[in-house]
Amino acid sequence: MAPPNVLIITTHDTGRFIEPYGVGSVSTPNLNRLAADGARFNAYTTAPQCSPSRASLTTGRYPHANGTLGLTHGEHRWDLHPNERTIPQILRTAGYRSGHWGVEHAARDPLRMGNDVYDEGRDIESIVAGVGAFIDADPGRRFVVQIGLTETHRVDDHGFGGKPYDAKGITVPAHLVDAPDTRADLADFQGCVNRADASVGLIIEALEDRGLLDETLVLFVSDHGIAFPRAKCTLYDPGIEISLIARLPGTALSGGAAPSGMASIMDIVPTLIDLTGAEAPCGLHSRSLLPLAAGESPGHAELFVEKTYHSYYDPMRGVRTDSWKYIRNFEAGLGVEIPADIAGGGANRDLAGRLEPSVHAPVELYDLRADPIEWTNLAGRTEHASVEAELEARVASWMRETGDPLLDGPVPSPFYRRAMRGLVR
Repeated sequence: MAPPNVLIITTHDTGRFIEPYGVGSVSTPNLNRLAADGARFNAYTTAPQCSPSRASLTTGRYPHANGTLGLTHGEHRWDLHPNERTIPQILRTAGYRSGHWGVEHAARDPLRMGNDVYDEGRDIESIVAGVGAFIDADPGRRFVVQIGLTETHRVDDHGFGGKPYDAKGITVPAHLVDAPDTRADLADFQGCVNRADASVGLIIEALEDRGLLDETLVLFVSDHGIAFPRAKCTLYDPGIEISLIARLPGTALSGGAAPSGMASIMDIVPTLIDLTGAEAPCGLHSRSLLPLAAGESPGHAELFVEKTYHSYYDPMRGVRTDSWKYIRNFEAGLGVEIPADIAGGGANRDLAGRLEPSVHAPVELYDLRADPIEWTNLAGRTEHASVEAELEARVASWMRETGDPLLDGPVPSPFYRRAMRGLVR
């Protein structure tokens, strides 16, 4: 099989809140079709925030290893290490040309990603036109196109910037309160999910019009969990669960495959290497999705997750298995971070005063089969001591093996380092 073109579409803060993952109250026909023709994965991100998760997507490496331990924009100033190789740079070794449209957010300077074309415009019609012109400019050469949609990120400090949708009801996730303000918040979110799906349809139509759809690996991926309390910015499942759908006829990424084994957002890079013959960078922390989709692999036995900075310093590391979640918190603080965009939403108002945990416990341990909402912390209980010790040892080994800077002490932010340079001049 000839190496395929590559199209990667990312959305903000969507988690798995789409029809292919069982959310029947939204309308996502284009993603439904993609999943029916492709493969839908039980996938998780490495970090529950935008920049670190996107940095893992493009490098195949954990945030603490690739350098993007927090947000890249404004005074947050986190960035990829200079020697990190990104998807455009990796696929260039196999002769691909590359373009990125819309949201990037994995590096401080989007041009550092190494694309031949970069357009930060967010209007979907302009994006589709730009992508079409890019493809048509050199039709004989393989391409990798990445499109970052603004949906489903909140706007205006709390809402989703469009028309609410409740024609098929409202899906209230189990970790939220089923109350009027939450339902209104979710209706707003559902309308935004629908708009994201419509944009996906326009992008795919551009490939179909050129007869390129079946020659192109189409990947749809959300960066992390939904922008609601106890999801985004937490290591609980609603914060790290993501949509990951891949379609490429003639491969295992077809026919509606839906393997149950765990996959990682980092698995995208080795999958691209498998399909394109590109040169693999050193130090990848992931594996190809193809054996999992083909039923030849059970998937990851464990997935490590992390958070260091978002709104503030809140370092934590964790591991998820099929049955257990272990989280080690390294600083005292609020038990659940509520980012500014979520703070003004109806779901947060309904949870006011009853959000748990209220402060960090040093260790959190959850039995995911008996307690999928991760509500009852079992850490410190004698009957679970062996499980806790085993998972703690796995996290410690992972941190050592991947060179986690947290092992050397508190991780200074770029803001702090800049301030210190000013003091010691």
